[in-house]
Amino acid sequence: MTESRRAAGEWTLWVVAISSALHAWEEYATGWQAWAVDSLGLAMPTGRFALMNVVLVAAGLAFAAVGWRRTAAALVIPAATLVNALFLHLLPTVLEGRIVPGFWTALLLYLPFSTWAFVAAWRDGVPRRNLAFAFLGGSAMMTTVILVSRALGPVARSAALGALLLFPVYSAFQ
Repeated sequence: MTESRRAAGEWTLWVVAISSALHAWEEYATGWQAWAVDSLGLAMPTGRFALMNVVLVAAGLAFAAVGWRRTAAALVIPAATLVNALFLHLLPTVLEGRIVPGFWTALLLYLPFSTWAFVAAWRDGVPRRNLAFAFLGGSAMMTTVILVSRALGPVARSAALGALLLFPVYSAFQ
């Protein structure tokens, strides 16, 4: 396999990193923090929200620069954004019967480009083991962010949706 073929799909990593910044902006602008308290029982003060998203975008850009040379690392952010899209935006939209904050960038950017990053890596010859490690790492990263944020609470109230979405994850660590 030639080097140009091997790197053909790396561009998706850059799109996911940039999507992370756009997604954070949409979440902030549409009231994700208040929604997270009401629906997920998850307190995310603005300082913590900003810090976590700056770290996410910086890591996304750094891992995109590494590309397929370190695929397990490079694909952690697309895995995390895919989990974020599915479990913190798309599923709650269905369960609540309304569009939740962050839904549009999750649907239009995270879902297609995070998925495509994995498809592109596979098509570029990245070993399946690396794909699996990256997906597990990204899933663990998102789970950790949620659990740490809940632990750092305080949470004003916890809604049934939060229990529904987070209880299976929390239970897995008990």
